[in-house]
Amino acid sequence: MGGIGAPTDTRPEGHGSDVARSARMRENIQGRGYYVKSAPLLRLLRGVGRLLPGDRLKTFFYLNLIKAPRRMLRRALFEFYRYDHVYDVLEEFGASCAGPFSILEFGTSAGYSFVKLLYATQYLGMDEVVTVHGFDSFEGLPATVDPRDSVFSPDGDRWIPGEYRGDFQSLHDHCSRRFRNFRLHRGYFEATLTPALLESLLQDQPILVWIDADYYTSAREVMERLLPVLASGCVLYFDELNTTNFGSHLTGEARLVHEINHGVFGADMELVLDSELSLNSKRVYRFVRLGAGPQYRIRAGEDRQDLVRFPTNGSPLP
Repeated sequence: MGGIGAPTDTRPEGHGSDVARSARMRENIQGRGYYVKSAPLLRLLRGVGRLLPGDRLKTFFYLNLIKAPRRMLRRALFEFYRYDHVYDVLEEFGASCAGPFSILEFGTSAGYSFVKLLYATQYLGMDEVVTVHGFDSFEGLPATVDPRDSVFSPDGDRWIPGEYRGDFQSLHDHCSRRFRNFRLHRGYFEATLTPALLESLLQDQPILVWIDADYYTSAREVMERLLPVLASGCVLYFDELNTTNFGSHLTGEARLVHEINHGVFGADMELVLDSELSLNSKRVYRFVRLGAGPQYRIRAGEDRQDLVRFPTNGSPLP
């Protein structure tokens, strides 16, 4: 019997004794337990961890030589870049539908993105069939007191009246020297989206609507007027959707998408996330309408009745 201060484990071996616990730990270390993963990266990191002395050096190594490069690589490969989808949309509609078409940008400001939209049509040889419209007051952001326009996330932009002011004449002159297929509309959206203009969009069908209006109230003003002239399949890009207030449905463009998809503007329409165009963002959507409404002029294609697949082989190969 052990003396005072030297307790002895009298439980039978194999039950809860130190010997049993050690055996279970050895099993885990040998890879038969839950905690040991066989992923090559984890094995490499364990090996490095054994070589590096001290937790501080281990942590420094991981944060700067493992975590940071991995994040950089992920962003390089999968990060959303807002001009990629422009070329995809133009090529898609150019191949499958007959024009004329239009691209609409709401929130043109000084014209950085507007010129890129124009050049995309020129580069792809579609400037004869696509007109690019830019809408802005060119006075900067208006004042707003609507809480649905507010930004409360810690890393969000705090918009102020007059921000993003543009120069209408300077942008018009710049574009006139380089392009022919554009129209700039100066004024607030409710004044420039006139019945005559909306009627013209039934002929020059919108294929891409680019919303960079920042405020929920401004974006809603656009969609209330624009929805009746959109055809199913039209692409809508929301510039701040997942960057304002973490993409909360309470404010901003995310609220507008949420309202459309919950019947506020009618039960026969929906915005469907296009994951192929959005990549790792939630900014690019397809408009879908059930029932009567504008339709794209689809080019005549192959006779679909002849597209039957006959047996070739039983393997997964074609």
